[in-house]
Amino acid sequence: MKKIISLLILIVMIFSMTLLVSAEMTGDEILNKMEEVRDIQTNQMELKLELYDPSGSKRVRTLTNISEDYGQKKTLSRFLSPADVAGTGFLSIDKPEIDDEDMYLYLPALGSVRKISGSQKNGSFVGTDFSYNDLSLVSAENYNDDYQAVVLEDNEKEYILRLSPTDEDIDYDYGKLWVNKEMWYPVKAEFYDTRGKLNKILTSHDIQKIQGYWTPQKMVMEDVQEGTRTILYLESVLYNEEVNSKIFSPRYLKRY
Repeated sequence: MKKIISLLILIVMIFSMTLLVSAEMTGDEILNKMEEVRDIQTNQMELKLELYDPSGSKRVRTLTNISEDYGQKKTLSRFLSPADVAGTGFLSIDKPEIDDEDMYLYLPALGSVRKISGSQKNGSFVGTDFSYNDLSLVSAENYNDDYQAVVLEDNEKEYILRLSPTDEDIDYDYGKLWVNKEMWYPVKAEFYDTRGKLNKILTSHDIQKIQGYWTPQKMVMEDVQEGTRTILYLESVLYNEEVNSKIFSPRYLKRY
């Protein structure tokens, strides 16, 4: 009888271990879960940027950011101040059918809209520590579009993932991502260059639930190699309010 009971216990243990293994999430499943939890159709934000050079000197800029996502993500950013950048506009339109995006920049001083090519997408976004490619990470929704993930660590608090770029326009060799399990929100990301050296660190702070969505009140992008950093402060946000879809066009960028 004891042998039968022992056998039953062994079978239950093996079955339980199988369930645990099958319940483990892959890295890509975690990225998809992050996007599912967000599931935001539109957002309208007012932001303040603080740009710090290696000596600690600060410049301040303000901008608006409007986006919509009804199967195709579109984002329009417009600088409001100071005067030397006011009116500068940036437009990004995802092209999911070819896993790419079109990016456009409008500079009032030139009075023309130019399309940003693949090689230029790794350049600085209007003097900040964010590249044009990095901008897609601010919303915390697009990691699964540009990266493939493998789980490095799974603890009670968070997942730590290794990110490998799937977009050939991204010049990072790989990244690491810390995803909070309660919020399904990335609290930290590190990006490494082709030499394997740490290049940038992106951190999210004071994450609060606004209109049902976890939202950081501050994000910091630090370029550890250049000794610079950009701090992004959220001044206001509206989720899932109707926006005029006509604004998401290169022609509209000139209308300031």
